[in-house]
Amino acid sequence: LRVPWPMLFFISLSCAFKQYEQLGYVTPELAFMVLAHWLYANACNKGEECVITSWDIFYELESWYLLFWNLAGVPFSYCYTSIYVLQNGPMGFSTAWNVMCFTLLLVGYFFWDTGNSQRNRFRMHWNNTLIKRNAFPQLPKSFIENAKFLQTRHGNKLLIDGWYAYVRKPHYTADLVMSLSWGLIAGFGSFFPYFYLTFFLIVLVHRVGRDDARCARKYGADWDLYMKTVPWKFVPYIY
Repeated sequence: LRVPWPMLFFISLSCAFKQYEQLGYVTPELAFMVLAHWLYANACNKGEECVITSWDIFYELESWYLLFWNLAGVPFSYCYTSIYVLQNGPMGFSTAWNVMCFTLLLVGYFFWDTGNSQRNRFRMHWNNTLIKRNAFPQLPKSFIENAKFLQTRHGNKLLIDGWYAYVRKPHYTADLVMSLSWGLIAGFGSFFPYFYLTFFLIVLVHRVGRDDARCARKYGADWDLYMKTVPWKFVPYIY
């Protein structure tokens, strides 16, 4: 994480410098992408201690493909929107459209950052590994005091509080909202700004299916109770 996401940010930043050289200013669309990639890169680095316990590394033991994609895919494919906006800007969208995109990004980021923090700090709290950090930004609702949970016969605790009282994967939903904003800021003239959204949607839906199957085997009846308690995966009453 210390290499690919900062690399992606600097690719977008270099696009902004190139646009300033060409136009004498940076368009709202490219400023948006610089902000979006900075938020993501900064969040990944400020919470890097949480990545080691993510289930596809810790349980599936497939960190090798994450390593490959982070080094080869993240910086050189997630930058499509920045390059598209540089080559086709200024886009000339209305102020209302740009405000909507910025709002989607920032709201999505808030729920993504706090959602990841809630689940990881809950896990660390019960494992006695929670260390208070002051990395910027520290958002409200990042930690749930006296969080509600389901105790399983396996011994693990399943969080059913905070954002996880409404859906099982709120951080995935927020991640998809952010990726949608990355496409919308570039309009509808090309598929390339939506590559990240398309790719990520396929990855996350497939990951949730694998996670559900693994947890059903691991927890048995406790998992059935958990799914009755929190029946929705991404969006309440929809999916």
